[in-house]
Amino acid sequence: MTGAELLPATAWEQAAIIGIFIVFVGVVFGWIAKSEKDRQLHQAELSKQNREFQAQESEKWQRFIGEVDDKWRAFNREQRVENTEAQKCVETSMQGLTTVIQGLVSEVREMRDDSKAFYASFREHDQQAKEILHEVKNGKPAPKPSVKKDAPQ
Repeated sequence: MTGAELLPATAWEQAAIIGIFIVFVGVVFGWIAKSEKDRQLHQAELSKQNREFQAQESEKWQRFIGEVDDKWRAFNREQRVENTEAQKCVETSMQGLTTVIQGLVSEVREMRDDSKAFYASFREHDQQAKEILHEVKNGKPAPKPSVKKDAPQ
């Protein structure tokens, strides 16, 4: 190594190196700024596309939900009409059934009255038969039995 290499570079040489370094730093910062600007533009474009997509999807969903809602309303309307008609049929049937049951209750009451009358005449006839049997056996009238209350039916 020679002694000239150990000496510091002259101011002009240093100025050139510093100039090249400043240009290099400027180019790097310019490249970074351009990249950041491009990234922001790209991000804004993606955001715009995303908003448009969401608006389209929202519109599709609103249409779909509206159609489903309309179908349900029509179905409910039909069901309401069918239920009203079925309820009228049930009401008519219930009225007919009530009339039939009332007739049956009247017949049962008549049958109970007839049964009471029959049992009363049967007891009376039975008592007469006992009296006649007693007279035939003993020759004198049978004593009158004590009055029994009608047994519950």
